[in-house]
Amino acid sequence: MSLYYELDPANDDDEPQLPPLLKAEKVSKEVNVFKKAISSIEKSDTGTVFYSERSDIVDIAILLNPEINKNKCNQIIYVMMVAAGDAIGALAPPEVLVSYSFPGYIYLNRGEAGVINYAIDNQKNDDQIPEWLILGLKLKLKQSENIEQDHPDPSVTSLETEGAGFISRTRMIESVCRHFLAWLNQWEEEGFAPVVKMWNQRIDENKSIHLPNKNKMKFLAIDENGIAIVEDKNKKIFLSPVEVFNDLKEIVLK
Repeated sequence: MSLYYELDPANDDDEPQLPPLLKAEKVSKEVNVFKKAISSIEKSDTGTVFYSERSDIVDIAILLNPEINKNKCNQIIYVMMVAAGDAIGALAPPEVLVSYSFPGYIYLNRGEAGVINYAIDNQKNDDQIPEWLILGLKLKLKQSENIEQDHPDPSVTSLETEGAGFISRTRMIESVCRHFLAWLNQWEEEGFAPVVKMWNQRIDENKSIHLPNKNKMKFLAIDENGIAIVEDKNKKIFLSPVEVFNDLKEIVLK
């Protein structure tokens, strides 16, 4: 019997109760939530949180209308990552260690359990304000049976596998959204430094960076604009999250 449980259990059919400025919109199980958000930009309000009705995974996409230039929007992906980390930490047992790697991977006790995705208005230049951006999060609540039984892999995991299977999709979505707004407000008031500090505390330095058509690269640091500094064959390379996700389109969760 676990010592941990959800104090206020949520029914899987419950709509997440989100803080002011955010509005939940359910997406059917068969639909890609991230692509749904992108296709709904013209008819949806800023602050809309698209979420999958699946109960085995947190799958959300938040639509925002930034008030900063496109280059500075690189910072917002880290805001989402630290918010997700805090949300997990608030609900999961203390022995569940959360860590990250660039450009958007989330690990629980060193096993991949979640990804951040990112899309932005590409009609604007780096020094212009984009019309929209979308932050996506996928976080496995339960491990898929085919991976667990047929292809056991210590490099992938879930909240359930790490002893936090009591956390419901609804409560995790609520927690992520609360922490995201809190970090967003802190970022707006205090700048990028607190975000970078928290992100660096959770970085998994043993994870290599894998990008399409690229060699394995070693992460070195994040600069003041959110640009990742990496090492490739003893040479420093600067990677913009905006440009990386333009190439990736969407990170697929294992």
